[in-house]
Amino acid sequence: MDIEEALKWTDDRLFAKTGKHLDSLQKAILEGVWQRETYEQIGDNEHCSKHHIRKEAWKLWQLLSDVFEEDVRKANIRSILENGRYSHIENLHIGNGDINVCRENPPYAKTAKKRSTNNADKVQTEKRHDLTEVPKSDRLYNRTQELNTLKQWILEDKIPIVSVIGLSGVGKTALVVELVRQIQDNFDRLLWRNCTNAPTLKSLKTNLIEFLSPPTETKSPSLIDCLRSHRCLIILDDFQELFTSGELAGTYQTDCQDYSKFIKEIATTHHHSCLLIISWEKPIELATLEGRKSLCHTLPIDGLGESAK
Repeated sequence: MDIEEALKWTDDRLFAKTGKHLDSLQKAILEGVWQRETYEQIGDNEHCSKHHIRKEAWKLWQLLSDVFEEDVRKANIRSILENGRYSHIENLHIGNGDINVCRENPPYAKTAKKRSTNNADKVQTEKRHDLTEVPKSDRLYNRTQELNTLKQWILEDKIPIVSVIGLSGVGKTALVVELVRQIQDNFDRLLWRNCTNAPTLKSLKTNLIEFLSPPTETKSPSLIDCLRSHRCLIILDDFQELFTSGELAGTYQTDCQDYSKFIKEIATTHHHSCLLIISWEKPIELATLEGRKSLCHTLPIDGLGESAK
């Protein structure tokens, strides 16, 4: 979902609920927040003060909270819009080289009213899956053994960090896409994120927490809190984009060196979730973690050669 789709989707639901459309300033606020701009930046673009934008944004969040029947804030509006459209994914399958997302149930069905109650168990168990960043991939060939290995590690052994390592074009993404299709129902939270633009750890963790934490959360939890509260599967694709070229394989760029500590924390802290890394190169710290069998497993992927033709 891009910003234009998000605005139209929101406007349609607002009109259905109130008979009114988003005004120009409300659209500007939504677009700015979607692009992770501050209220001050939005105000500069709209030639008004930060205080005015903050005031109008508060009114907008209250309005949308009524429309969507859940607590809407600046911190969670993007994930709410994305999940509103994609939370009812029925199938994810590969055909003709494309990822096809199929939905049958309309977003925010009448049963959504139950989420506004104080029933904490319903909030805890509600599934939220975001597959909007799943890339196109080739058809999967002859990877049954690899799929079974990954399912064993993730579902039965509950390994906190699993990595799929191999050169570009060997089928890593197609393998993980098929894996997700087969195991997605085992997770309360499922999120696919690409590291193509080498995001800082701070920005990535903020994005993850916004998606993983319950909409009614009044105080932002830590990422580990989220991984403990829900059974989560987080896929980080193109992880090699965080590495420095020309250095020892798996060496992080200067701005990304804190990812090493992040991976160690995910591996060594008790929770029931899994971080799945897809990369050309193995992060250096994984070699140490693999020395302790219950913390990390790596699946190397080679080309299939003539057997795949």
